[in-house]
Amino acid sequence: MRILVVADVLGAKNNGTTMAAYNLIESLEKRGHEVRVLCSDIDKVNLPNFFICPKMNFYIFNKYLAKNDVQPAKADEHVILRAMEGVDHVHIMLPFSVGNAVAKIANDRHIPITAGFHFQAENFTSHFHAMRLKRLNVTIYRLIYRHMYRYVDAIHFPTKFIQNDFEKSVGPTNGYIISNGVRSTFKKMEVTRPKEERHLFRILYTGRYSREKCQHLLIKAAKISKYKDRIQLVLAGEGPQRKCIEKLCKTLPNKPILGIHSQDELIKLINSCDLYVHCAYAELESIACLEAISCGLVPVINNTKRVATKNFALDEKNLFKSNNVKDLARKIDYWIEHPLEKEIRSKEYEEFTKQFEFEHCMDRMEKMMYEAKIIRDYKTKHNLINRVIFYKDPLNEDFACTSFNTKTIDGSFVYVHKSKIWKLTAKLLNLIARPVVFLVVRFARDVRIQNRKVLKKLKKTGYFLYGNHTSKYDSVVPQTCVVHSKNVYIVANRDSISIPGIRSMVMMLGALPIPNSYETSVNFVNAINERISEKGVVAIYPEAHIWPFTNFVRPFGDVSFTYPTKLNVPVVAMATYYVPSKKVRPLSHLPKMRVVLSDPIYPDPTLNDRENAKYLRDQVYDFMKSVIDNKPQSDYINYIKCPEGSTKYEK
Repeated sequence: MRILVVADVLGAKNNGTTMAAYNLIESLEKRGHEVRVLCSDIDKVNLPNFFICPKMNFYIFNKYLAKNDVQPAKADEHVILRAMEGVDHVHIMLPFSVGNAVAKIANDRHIPITAGFHFQAENFTSHFHAMRLKRLNVTIYRLIYRHMYRYVDAIHFPTKFIQNDFEKSVGPTNGYIISNGVRSTFKKMEVTRPKEERHLFRILYTGRYSREKCQHLLIKAAKISKYKDRIQLVLAGEGPQRKCIEKLCKTLPNKPILGIHSQDELIKLINSCDLYVHCAYAELESIACLEAISCGLVPVINNTKRVATKNFALDEKNLFKSNNVKDLARKIDYWIEHPLEKEIRSKEYEEFTKQFEFEHCMDRMEKMMYEAKIIRDYKTKHNLINRVIFYKDPLNEDFACTSFNTKTIDGSFVYVHKSKIWKLTAKLLNLIARPVVFLVVRFARDVRIQNRKVLKKLKKTGYFLYGNHTSKYDSVVPQTCVVHSKNVYIVANRDSISIPGIRSMVMMLGALPIPNSYETSVNFVNAINERISEKGVVAIYPEAHIWPFTNFVRPFGDVSFTYPTKLNVPVVAMATYYVPSKKVRPLSHLPKMRVVLSDPIYPDPTLNDRENAKYLRDQVYDFMKSVIDNKPQSDYINYIKCPEGSTKYEK
């Protein structure tokens, strides 16, 4: 293939994104592809297959950007069109000016597009001391999605962490989790230090000298360590915070080693060290950490929510409490005092890093590009402008874009509270919450219910609602938009009660979390029976997993249909579909939700319980399918089966 790699920021090999770009270019050329590079590096103007855009002028901020070694390219249509002439594929490294322009042109020309995700929102907001402002970070993710990633056929995420982080803000994407890879040259080797330095305990940290990398944590921890007189810090990197770091280091007992090193020098330097500490507050992957542990160094990693690196920890001894200098000092002291344990852990880490083998990662990058062509051909054939996502397992795959530490439910979990105070509180909460949530749902999705009149027939009995699972609002639509005169209870994933601080509130609003043990299952079934006997409504989504805005019914089993069978109560099917939004309103780009209700479906008295469960399941499935297949559909998100052996699901 003739591949165009777009690198708004290329420059010197002194940061992870630039190294990832050079490694990808080299690997694609090694695999026989013709690679063109679009960047702003003037020194590459006469090199073959390099196309140079002018640098963007930020006027009074130019010096600050130069200090950060960041000189973004400015989109030049003439240069871009020359670079794109005859290309078969486009890969974009960053969502900046040139990347955005190339994505739009390639999309119009039906050229397959892949893009790396090497930009964490905090990398930008840290320059304004705003990296802890969550809402601002979310806004940045939505902006870069709107301007570039929405045109992309496949997105390369270095870690699952950053995929989750991005998709929480923009919804599911066709993401491929592929490490940037560690080269085989990074391996353990014997390095002899000068005699006068052999008594020192060297601690390495590799990373740009920037606020989010938090080198100050390591410097302060070294100063309060019991072994501060033995510790020598090696802070490999460069960046705008250099003067601050030098100032902090002045009072260290042993002079630190600062600066950038060539790859060969870095490998020797890593092997001359005794421990690796990673202090970053925000990090996509940290190949630097992987390189260090590939050389046998044991890491101690900052356990913050905003770093993927913490997933490299084999146990708690490899983590220190979030931004806690004292705990970092304790962990450093521990590894100094336990050299034999450190040697054992070092060998464990050498095995751990084999999964990040560089050539395997580059093979997967190449496969991703070929699979992106399948997506692009599908878009072109069906005249689609919105995202297309590969799926493999329609029964178990989830696209909800949430990540919780799901809590277990033991036998002591109370599904039905008998306390009068609880009941009164729940009633008051529902009186307040239902109207508010109704307005939110109507505003966000413009929900409309069709055929609600059928529910009038069921005033004197409890019944079950079964719907297709297509939105995060499914947990509130039945009790706010569908049923008005009865209590509604939602059979929900345990994630619903795993959000800190609102467990009781969620239960009061009608959640029935799915059990995870036999003992709890008995209580769960008893709760359903009691709610139906009270003439309440139980809503179930048999597809189990959320696929936002999906425009077809996924397969599901008949297990959940045993409840109406045994209780001999009717079932009402809810078929949810989406239509494009035509009105000018906030969130107008999102499709409008429409819910169609079936007539009541009753168990067949001539069938046994097992046959009845299958009968009810088939009736519900057929109704949903007939509605959705015959209604105008939005193509906001399209799901298609992935090719056999897709690298998207490869480890």
